[in-house]
Amino acid sequence: MPFYYRFFIACTIACTIVVISGCATNIPKQSAATSAALALWQQQKLNNSTMSSWEIKGKIGVKTGDQGGSATLKWSYRNDRQEIELYGPFGGGRIKISVTGDAAILKDTKGAVIEGESAAQVLYQRLGWRVPFAELIMWCRGLPDDHATDIVIDQYGRLKSLNQGVWHIEYQEYRSVAGFTLPRKLTLASLPGGMALYDDHGKYIGDQLRVKVILRRWSAINPPGNRNYLP
Repeated sequence: MPFYYRFFIACTIACTIVVISGCATNIPKQSAATSAALALWQQQKLNNSTMSSWEIKGKIGVKTGDQGGSATLKWSYRNDRQEIELYGPFGGGRIKISVTGDAAILKDTKGAVIEGESAAQVLYQRLGWRVPFAELIMWCRGLPDDHATDIVIDQYGRLKSLNQGVWHIEYQEYRSVAGFTLPRKLTLASLPGGMALYDDHGKYIGDQLRVKVILRRWSAINPPGNRNYLP
């Protein structure tokens, strides 16, 4: 067989492997082991993606190095409108963030008013902590978005972990609410080199940030879920 022909075949095979590998990026790893888990995953994604509104009560904690804090969380979501309340955030007080489209306003009990483009932005300006609320709209429903990679699901077709942007997300616990299977506990950890963190004095303190979210109570979910799906 002529050399140029063998070379053409080798290049074709190599390119095919690259394409297949790229297409497999968003395929859950667990699905390779069990088609049943993949079927449950597809059903849960379809069901949970129908949620257009909800209310959540829980807790949120943030930690980097030896610094951190926690707050009680109350989060109301209606399409693109949000009301996020943090009670006792990282030392005291109450913070309320209102989000409509691409505009966010933060107000606290000390009279501070901060305006920005997102809840994450105004919260960072007020407290210095990064909490990706825009991404949590998907993650709190146990859903990745189109840019997620390294997706892992369990035998029930529920998310176990994924990577998205600078974050690695792990799910520790689920519960059934109003016909939906929804996360109760999840942890967000910054990927190495994904962000640079500084203390209040501008000193670099590393790139490791952990955000723990506990969703204790779901309510006002619309529309009601598929009650036939209860893994």
